[in-house]
Formats: sequence, structure tokens, C-alpha cells
Amino acid sequence: MRFSRVVSLVLLLVFTAVLTGAVKASLNDKPVGFASVPTADLPEGTVGGLGGEIVFVRTAEELEKYTTAEGKYVIVVDGTIVFEPKREIKVLSDKTIVGINDAKIVGGGLVIKNAQNVIIRNIHFEGFYMEDDPQGKKYDFDYINAENSHHIWIDHCTFVNGNDGAVDIKKYSNYITVSWCKFVDHDKVSLVGSSDKEDPEQAGQAYKVTYHHNYFKNCIQRMPRIRFGMAHVFNNFYSMGLRTGVSGNVFPIYGVASAMGAKVHVEGNYFMGYGAVMEEAGIAFLPTRIMGPVEGYLTLGEGDAKNEFYYCKEPEVRPVEEGKLAFDPHEYYDYTLDPVEDVPKIVVDGAGAGKLVFEELSPSK
Repeated sequence: MRFSRVVSLVLLLVFTAVLTGAVKASLNDKPVGFASVPTADLPEGTVGGLGGEIVFVRTAEELEKYTTAEGKYVIVVDGTIVFEPKREIKVLSDKTIVGINDAKIVGGGLVIKNAQNVIIRNIHFEGFYMEDDPQGKKYDFDYINAENSHHIWIDHCTFVNGNDGAVDIKKYSNYITVSWCKFVDHDKVSLVGSSDKEDPEQAGQAYKVTYHHNYFKNCIQRMPRIRFGMAHVFNNFYSMGLRTGVSGNVFPIYGVASAMGAKVHVEGNYFMGYGAVMEEAGIAFLPTRIMGPVEGYLTLGEGDAKNEFYYCKEPEVRPVEEGKLAFDPHEYYDYTLDPVEDVPKIVVDGAGAGKLVFEELSPSK
């Protein structure tokens, strides 16, 4: 009888995946990119709370209880969790946080501080836009904020219209992958590096980040903006339209930016600007940007790794050495590029929360 129930559950998951276009997933899945890189303390790279107790949470209090608990946990967000009042909670080391049943966190953010080995997947974040603080100067809420932490994988999440950062990576954080996420109507999407005044030697050894197969829809800037470290940006789709329903910035400004000596390689991405009318009016989207006060380095893929640019300004580049990449990601990890012409469909169909079906997790009762 038990075998029959297991078979039925597996068949249900497979049928659901086929019917909805969802992606079969596992708690054993491994990231692609810098989050996969092994170190002495994490010889398998980022594995999160794999092997720990699996707990289901349905309230903000239950979620915080387990994100702040010591030890390994797989924390399953079941449905919608609303934070009242709005606030951020800490996430300690060795945690996997995954969503089921259209999981949402409304008015809540996750702070990964002085931690390591954290995975966050399949969760929709919203509720951090406050009309009295359109630039994020008063509340300073981020949906996900990493500080002095390493080995973090953020995957298949959706981030909608916050005041400050959607995913900010600061205070010398390292070995991070942001993959298959959807960012919608956000201004300052993702900052890498706390400030221009960080110790350049320490910062230069930190901030190794990968962004791949993300969908940036009607966002303004920092997709991402990198200081000091290394960033590999590949197979993302940038669909730039006007940000509506806000009193802050509404015109997209730029996509990827490199500053303070950062080394950034951008390949296989599809950049779609506003359209011909906006371009002719002189209001066009800048896909890649070199920023100061100390300029960074940025190179573009060529040949099979080329990027596509439509209704954009000319991308800005700055090689470390003429004819060479800013850095070669293959020296750190293996990855495969999808053809750039396939990126819009692949990413629109696959990115964002609610797409993953975890084989190990039965539907809630």
C-alpha cells in the first residue's frame, strides 16, 4: 500500500509538471556558477540544509523560528506568508528555503548575515514598495540581503517592485549564484559591493557572483551593478518598458554596470530596449555601463557567445587587456550557453517562482 501511494505521488508530480509547464526539481539540485565552487569548509559547494529536518511553515513566526535556528533545516514555505508590520528576518547558515503551493512572502525580507551555505528557491516576494519612500531612503528594506556571507544560491524566485534592493550582495560576500529569477517593476535591482570605500584588497578577493537565465522586466538599473569582484552574466533576458504605478524612477536607465576595478563578463544575453520612438527621442536604454569613480572592466561575448541588442544605446566595454575576456568563467566552473536567439522564450517560460515541483515534498494537506 505504501509503495502504491509513493507511485501515485510521483505520477501526480509528473502530470502536474506536464500540465502547467512546471519544472521538476529536487532538494539535491546543484547550482551553476560561483555558488557551485567548492572550498575547504564546503567541499561540495552550496548544498543548503540538505540532510536536515524538513519543516513546513505557514506564518511569519514559524518561518523566523526556523531561519534563526542553529543547524541544518529544509524550510518549506507553504502558501502565502504576510509580515505585519513589514520587516526583515535573519537567516543562519545551512538552510534551504523553498516554496510550494504558489509560495509568497509579502512585506518580508531575508537577511543572510555572517552566514554560509544558504539556498532560497521558488518563492515570490512582494510588498516592500511604500509610496512615502519611493527611493528606498527611509525604510531601506531588501527582499534578500547578503552581508559577509558566502555560498548562496537564489533560484526561481520572483521579486516585485520594492523600495530598495531586490537582491543585494554586500560586506565582502562571496560565491553566489542568482539564477532563473524574475524581477518586475523594480528600480535598484541588485547591488554587488557595499560602497566605493571598502578595502580594495579584501573586496577584490570577494564578490564572485553569477547571474544566469534571469528575466528583468521593466526594471530601472543595477541588473546587476558590481564593485571590485568578478561577475559572470549570461543568458539573461532584459525586457525594458516603463515602470508604472510608482512615483519613483519610471524610465529604465542601464542594465549591467562595472565599477571599482570589477571584472565582468557578459555573454549570451538578450537586451530589448524601449522601441524605436523612444530611441529617436534620445531616451534609450544602456545595456552595459562603465562607472566610477574608479572604472571597472567589462567584456562582451563574441561568436556563439554574442549578446543581442535591440533599441539600445551602444554598450560600453572596457577590457583588462585588448582582445581578452575580463576573466574566464570556465576557469572556475562548468556551464553551457543557450543560443542567444532562444533566450527570450526559454527565460520567459522558465524564470520566476511557482515553476518548480519538488519530488521529495508532498502537497500540503
